[in-house]
Amino acid sequence: MNSKQYKNVDEYIHDFPEATVKTLVQIREIIRLHAPEAKESISYGMACYKLNGPLVYFGAMKTHLGF
Repeated sequence: MNSKQYKNVDEYIHDFPEATVKTLVQIREIIRLHAPEAKESISYGMACYKLNGPLVYFGAMKTHLGF
């Protein structure tokens, strides 16, 4: 878990190296395509989507991505 405090998912995604940003943007687009009503936020230091409760989290670490 990242200790930095992010205001939104855009800020979170763009805090990573370019190659990681590309992958995180793709994950975000897939979530938005399949769950357009889901609300986007930062929770536990990761990108979070909620739809009637938590739907999915994703995040980047130094050596891997978590979903």
